[in-house]
Amino acid sequence: MRVYVLGSGSGGNALLVDANGTRVLVEAGLGPRIVAARLAELGVDLAPGELDGIVATHEHGDHFGHAAQLAAAFGAPLYLHAGIDAPAADVTVHRYPIGRAFRVGGLAFASVHVPHDVMQVALRVDDGVRALGVATDVGRVTNDLVALLAECDAALLEANHCAEMLAFSDYPDVVKRRVGGGLGHLSNAQAAELAARLVGSRLARLWLGHLSRTNNSPARALDVVAARARRIDVSVLPDATPIALDVHTTRPHQLGLPFG
Repeated sequence: MRVYVLGSGSGGNALLVDANGTRVLVEAGLGPRIVAARLAELGVDLAPGELDGIVATHEHGDHFGHAAQLAAAFGAPLYLHAGIDAPAADVTVHRYPIGRAFRVGGLAFASVHVPHDVMQVALRVDDGVRALGVATDVGRVTNDLVALLAECDAALLEANHCAEMLAFSDYPDVVKRRVGGGLGHLSNAQAAELAARLVGSRLARLWLGHLSRTNNSPARALDVVAARARRIDVSVLPDATPIALDVHTTRPHQLGLPFG
């Protein structure tokens, strides 16, 4: 499984998962030209008809704002849950039920509800050997989220802000309460708490994303999360520079190793 992260942050979110002859775009927060250009930077040519689907987690513009344009440009259906209104454009829409598995080509998806100020899910994408988790725009850590990510080999997790930087920022109080509240975004400390609960699970790699440019820094996020994530390889993703990542299995029976 290869993952192309094209954007992770308030400027727009999108990542392409490529495995089992299937290509799926998770999130639709970047326009078709930017998606194509950033993929080209990574040596990937995505022509119309070569994208099998676009899966969205929630309706905020930085995750869903370009869904109709992407679907039209690449001839791909949208996969949306009930909390996302279908765009008015003439595009194919499939509804997926939160909490139940669904497939897009050779990839299996699982979802769990996570707290946010609109209906939002975290995803697991599985190619039968490797599994990737995607969890951004999460207000607080839940048991369901921990269980979902514990069955992944790698995950993209938000570490949105440093709570102290947010508290002393110039943001209006109402914005501070929204971002830092239980329906907002994970702080570095909350992401670290989640990472600590995943130690000893299948998860081996954690990619931190969706960092605030104002109230966080890559070094700060990495220091806080890595300190709690023993034996998990933690790194920080760039917010607007595309990067290609490989997901490798950590399950013993897939590696030809004995259990125990």
